[in-house]
Amino acid sequence: MNIPMNESVLKRFAVLNRRAILAHAYLFTGPAYIGKGIAALAVAKLLNCEDPKEGRYFCDQCPACRKIQKSCHPDVHVTESLEGESIKIEQIRGLLDQIRLRPFMAQKKIFIIRHAEDLTPEAANALLKTLEEPSTGSLLVLTTSVPQKILDTVKSRCHIIRFASSSRTGLEAALVRQEQGNDSDVHFLSFLAEGCWGKAQQLREDKIGRRKDEIIDKFILASREKDFARKVLADKHKVKAFLDILLSWVRDCLLVKAGAKDQSLVHADRARDIRDFQSRYSFEGLARLNEEIVKTCRLLAENLNVKIPLLIIEEMLSREF
Repeated sequence: MNIPMNESVLKRFAVLNRRAILAHAYLFTGPAYIGKGIAALAVAKLLNCEDPKEGRYFCDQCPACRKIQKSCHPDVHVTESLEGESIKIEQIRGLLDQIRLRPFMAQKKIFIIRHAEDLTPEAANALLKTLEEPSTGSLLVLTTSVPQKILDTVKSRCHIIRFASSSRTGLEAALVRQEQGNDSDVHFLSFLAEGCWGKAQQLREDKIGRRKDEIIDKFILASREKDFARKVLADKHKVKAFLDILLSWVRDCLLVKAGAKDQSLVHADRARDIRDFQSRYSFEGLARLNEEIVKTCRLLAENLNVKIPLLIIEEMLSREF
């Protein structure tokens, strides 16, 4: 996935490195898919590039840069969990064993822990001693999109660097520059991606535009396909996208009720359908539907069963109120 590197983060590390005041541990926080992991690897290249060029943070061509990119550099280690699993104490113990060794070919050993919120309590506590008594030849970079799940004792021992999302219009302009689809696709992606380039890329790879129209035609509008919700429930990631599209649809309906213009709609390409749909509901009814979808999103985020809430939403969509 092609996510632009965060220039401000690299500039900060370049200055810190030049002044020899790098800390021993950093925590990168920000939305999922915003490029924290890519920035961590870029920092590893910046600190270990063998042929830095004027005006560039690293060359991306030397043996060190290429090895880091291919995940085969002996002094750059990435630890992460498999999907749905935790980062276990055995993984952290292996990392600690590596930290104690001298660099093989780099100036500084880099240890990246992706999705640090997945550290088990035992793994996080095992990491604390190294965070308290760092090795002079090592740098730790932890990344997370849910910092509230990380132990306060871990956070307090790291320098926190926050990654901010782009504005919707900024992301839309960037997608246009990269020719990422037609105007309606780009408009929709920029809303759904919440200012996050990587999320927009992921949504494109998942063919979200095609799925959006399928959800609108087979679930939201009158030609509802039998058992459509049950099919969606088979994949949690599809449920999240499904709810996001439902929420954005109802949001558009509420805006139209309030007199908004088509260009302010997420589903501007389906403006006529939105106007027909919202005319069958009262503002209060749409607000109740919106509340039910928001509640279902919360249940999904907490890994709770959303089958019954989805059936309730389906029932609410099938009647006018």
